[in-house]
Amino acid sequence: MRGLTRRQTSPIIAQVYIFYITTLGVLLQVIFRENNDVSPVLEKYKVIISIFIVVITIHVGAVILGEIFRIWIGNGIPISGVISLLFGFLAPILLLLILLPIFGWVLLGFWFLLLAKVAWDYKQQCHHFLGQLLVRALHAFERLMNHTSAPQELPI
Repeated sequence: MRGLTRRQTSPIIAQVYIFYITTLGVLLQVIFRENNDVSPVLEKYKVIISIFIVVITIHVGAVILGEIFRIWIGNGIPISGVISLLFGFLAPILLLLILLPIFGWVLLGFWFLLLAKVAWDYKQQCHHFLGQLLVRALHAFERLMNHTSAPQELPI
């Protein structure tokens, strides 16, 4: 993926958008039936389906941000790939909670263990990245506050 140009990676982003829109379209069909009634599936599993939509949104956002950073900076943020994988793995687990609740809960427990391990492994990298981001934001704010210029007159 490193050797790809901007034109070659834009179809990847388009495919992710299409996947996301298709998934949301299917979920809306499940949620609302033909007479604008709320589906019984939604009433019983309202929280799980809502969390599923958030998880898919985070997954797609991480994929798109990773691709954008790869395109414009030349290398991606490694944590964006990890976030994408974690939330991509969580989405089918949430669906398994609806279909096979016992198996879904077991897998959800394993997912939380994996999340804890990944958070521990990336703790130092996240502190470094967030520290750099905070320093850059403070420098930009300082430049903005110290920027004094004479008001420009409009040409007549």
